[in-house]
Amino acid sequence: MELIITMLTGKSVTLTVNPQETVGSLKQMIQQKLHVPVQKQRLLFVNGQNTDLSDDLRPVDSYGLHSGCRLSLLVVEPAPVQVFLRNEKNVMSTYDITPDETVSDFKRRVQAREGVPESQQRLLYQSREMTGGKLSDYNVAALGTIELLMRLRGGN
Repeated sequence: MELIITMLTGKSVTLTVNPQETVGSLKQMIQQKLHVPVQKQRLLFVNGQNTDLSDDLRPVDSYGLHSGCRLSLLVVEPAPVQVFLRNEKNVMSTYDITPDETVSDFKRRVQAREGVPESQQRLLYQSREMTGGKLSDYNVAALGTIELLMRLRGGN
């Protein structure tokens, strides 16, 4: 079946989709065509009421879609959440983060606020060292506590 995906900017694309494909695979196709990351996509089927295609595991046709249907693509930013950072002196600081924030970006913010150079920071969340990637890769949750440890200096 053919689905018409329309963005708020007016840009639209027609995609050919197997009715049994999941909403998640449809979002992957949209990412390839419109370059909108999957995690920032919100799909709405306007059929007298707004039906949110929110379950990425459900088949497309389970939402009552058929060939020629129009879906609105909304680009949403992940909502910021608060986390705590406990430094080596057991002092807590609060930071607003987004799940797609990178560890290196967070380390830069810690350096600016705490005065600890990035190269000396060891960040741990749930006893797991955060070395790279995104904060969401480490399942950093709202109101979670990230531990800031210092790298040991020395050697011969």
